[in-house]
Amino acid sequence: MLFHAYSYIIESDFDLHLPEVHGIPDFYISSASLSVSQLTYANVYRKGVQAQVGYDHLLPVLHWENIATFQVLSPNHLGYKRLGEDDDVFRLFVLSEALGLLLLQKGLFLLHGSAVKVKDQAMVFLGRPGAGKSTTLAAFAQHNHPILSDDLTAIWFNDTAQPCVLPGFPQVKIWENSVDNLGFDKKSLQPAFEGHNKFLYQQPISLFPTEPVLLKKVIILQRPYSSKTGAVKLTESPLEFTQHFPLPSYLLRGDWLKKHFQNSLSIASKVAIEKVARPKTFKALQKWIHDLTH
Repeated sequence: MLFHAYSYIIESDFDLHLPEVHGIPDFYISSASLSVSQLTYANVYRKGVQAQVGYDHLLPVLHWENIATFQVLSPNHLGYKRLGEDDDVFRLFVLSEALGLLLLQKGLFLLHGSAVKVKDQAMVFLGRPGAGKSTTLAAFAQHNHPILSDDLTAIWFNDTAQPCVLPGFPQVKIWENSVDNLGFDKKSLQPAFEGHNKFLYQQPISLFPTEPVLLKKVIILQRPYSSKTGAVKLTESPLEFTQHFPLPSYLLRGDWLKKHFQNSLSIASKVAIEKVARPKTFKALQKWIHDLTH
């Protein structure tokens, strides 16, 4: 089966529930016989399970106990070994950090954040877990602003070195409290299989962009009463972006770390980066979105 995500065609022997396409694959995802050892616990959790990371023959490996093991077999090929029976849970892991491993091989700049298209440009929202990234994205989606990515954002540099967000897939995982307060019809939503009270909202595919979207602004969401707000300096950008790297920081070493540092500075030199205290109420969130988009 061939699927489309992040401007690439992915051939997978497992149904990813993404838009299906025709063409020549850029990536391959397939079952493989994987046997790895000497893994290290990482600073990444999914469904409450801590990831383990390592290398086997210089190729990166991600492992979640009782879920799956993933290994980059070549720059275009991700192998997996399932350790659980639930298709929906497995799909959740494939479409998050596992897919991120392949995008990293393509030299893309990755962020643990959400992205939305406003007019002809993209905004990216970063923040620690619980900062409100997905809730903010869902509120934008309610106003028919196209979802670009939720959780895993990939940035590509065009021919003029301008940073652009690659459209991932048009869905967002929303906390039940946000579903209720934003006015979504819960009966029309699917469970997100995160192990929490989260639901999956699918935006109409007709709104979804097919081309990279020029990045306009990066907003780092802070706690509502935080005093740590304001513009992020150019020299501060590598540390800020490293804190929001979606894969284990263990992978940022050698040339990968050097490239991440250089790309951080490149983005910060062209894009406004700002720390903002997130709106205190859902009503305030709606007003904030109105002010940002008008």
